[in-house]
Amino acid sequence: MIDSGHDAGSAAERSAGPVRGRGILEVPGIGLGHAGEFSRHRLTGLSVVLPPPGSTVGVDVRGGGPATHETDVIAPGTHSYGADAIVLTGGSALGLASVSGVVTALAEAGRGFPAPGLDDTVIPLVPAAAIFDLGRGDGSVAPPTPEEGSLAARAALSGDGGDTGAEVVPRGSLGAGLGARSGFQTLRSGLGSFAIRLPSGVTVAALVAANSMGTIGTPTGGLWLDPLLRSYGLDLPAVTGLPAAPGPGTAAKNTTIAVVATDAALDSAEVTRMAAGAHAGIARAVQPSHTLYDGDTVFGIATGSRALPEGFDHSTRELVAITAAAADALSLAILDAHAAAAPDEAGWGQPPTLGAVSPDFVRAFTALS
Repeated sequence: MIDSGHDAGSAAERSAGPVRGRGILEVPGIGLGHAGEFSRHRLTGLSVVLPPPGSTVGVDVRGGGPATHETDVIAPGTHSYGADAIVLTGGSALGLASVSGVVTALAEAGRGFPAPGLDDTVIPLVPAAAIFDLGRGDGSVAPPTPEEGSLAARAALSGDGGDTGAEVVPRGSLGAGLGARSGFQTLRSGLGSFAIRLPSGVTVAALVAANSMGTIGTPTGGLWLDPLLRSYGLDLPAVTGLPAAPGPGTAAKNTTIAVVATDAALDSAEVTRMAAGAHAGIARAVQPSHTLYDGDTVFGIATGSRALPEGFDHSTRELVAITAAAADALSLAILDAHAAAAPDEAGWGQPPTLGAVSPDFVRAFTALS
């Protein structure tokens, strides 16, 4: 959906800090759609994020095993058009085939770069990244398909959200998070999303498919993110009893992929810096991170509805604040992805969810506004 979100002035009137709420949809103009399958036989899918026309985009890849598509075209110094959609998908490199369905749906809707010399022809630019979730379900290889890519794109364009019915939902066991796991495959994860409002009124938000090799819990109990939660004054029950990590021999099936978005006006270099800085959010939330088994990739979107302050010093300080908020939002979104993972049916043979392991924490966390 191309979501109207909140008006430009309302965010400044609300107090600054973290907002679970509608996650990345707290950034006005962002669209989102999902497709995929949540069944005993198949756990995979994709999510399509639509930047408002005229947005600037960027990307930063840090993991040792990325599966990506058209990331070079949004690097600073290359094509200045931007992107018509960003895709987060399951299926590893095989799942990138789903992007063709997204491209087809966008072209049919007239969304894309005007083809020079060809009337009524547009070329959608759709960067994408994939997590490794092959075989999750009954063990068969069934990555997201072009048909599912088309469904997710149409859902984003029409506003029905895809798998979720009439309401656009930015978190849970849906889309790219359907087959996600973490902690050496010991804990089910999903799709998560969180926003941060700055004192200036700027909103920064993250959407993540959290599928890391690393664990969210420390060896002695608690979360790696506990210091960040305390820094925001979030007094939540302790997390205990997370499954023990068996070791790296079981872990070559990973990758955390995300989109961070803001309503600030950033150029291509600045939005790329925001994406790069957001990787700190992965490193804080899971350990280890950015390993050879992970293809960690973060895309950035700046919709441009809020200008940076005038003057070099003021604008630079705001850019630093935006980048720091992107890291915080991504950290919280990773935790949200674990808290929002839906329980599966008995007999599916899947790892437990955070909700099953630490229900008091999840109830308190998901109650955050």
